[in-house]
Amino acid sequence: MKENDFYLSTEIKYNCLDVVKMWGTDFELKVYSLTDTDYEVAENCIELYGDSRPDLYAFEVSLDDELSYDYMNDAITWYASHIGKPDMEILRTDPREDFLEGSLPKVGI
Repeated sequence: MKENDFYLSTEIKYNCLDVVKMWGTDFELKVYSLTDTDYEVAENCIELYGDSRPDLYAFEVSLDDELSYDYMNDAITWYASHIGKPDMEILRTDPREDFLEGSLPKVGI
């Protein structure tokens, strides 16, 4: 897959941060900021998450798109590089709980 297969589109029709698209296909990866929004998992979608602390992201593709799973990781990697966070960790689980627990000070008794 070439780096220029993807491009960024800010979609007014979606309530998300960005949409990564792939030239010549219907592939759409919706990007949500977990630090700025109250993201909830959508039905009929595949979700992956990105941890680039202090910024956390959710990535979502529709199960109706047969290319979704095949290109999702490549699109996330492209997006992370595009926004200047090439070391972003891609996760299967929502990192917000760990992030909140890790950000609280430890109090001794």
